[in-house]
Amino acid sequence: MDSGSSFDTVLIALGGGAMATGVGGVLKASTPSVEVVCVQPAGAPAMTRSWHERRVVTTGPTDTIADGVAGRHPIPEVLNDLLVVADDAVLVRESSIVEGVRLLLEHTGLVVEPSAALGVAAVLEDPQRFADRHVVTIVCGGNVDLDAYRRWVFG
Repeated sequence: MDSGSSFDTVLIALGGGAMATGVGGVLKASTPSVEVVCVQPAGAPAMTRSWHERRVVTTGPTDTIADGVAGRHPIPEVLNDLLVVADDAVLVRESSIVEGVRLLLEHTGLVVEPSAALGVAAVLEDPQRFADRHVVTIVCGGNVDLDAYRRWVFG
């Protein structure tokens, strides 16, 4: 970790890649040692699969509550930018996304859309990977269907 940085890993929700490439680009320019990990729902894996295969991979219908990141047709230029700034791209399960939404409400009082809980979901699924690290996740998006939210959070 660079001496000027207060974190060494950032988890960024991944859909079409705009936020991940923008934030990742700024972070890599200012603190190259920061690990940029993109997180996408397993039910909408197009950009993560594209990142791993280093080529555009389109997918069929998506199946995720995180509709804010449910793209199916990656843009080649965005993928090229993502390949430069991201250190990893991971997929998370729906149950972890729901738990992330619940934890954000319980511990921070934030009502967030499922896409905003992807970073929390990644930590829940692989706590050992992030142990003893200073991890940051971007929590944005309050476009919440309240009826669905109540079902996810309160059962």
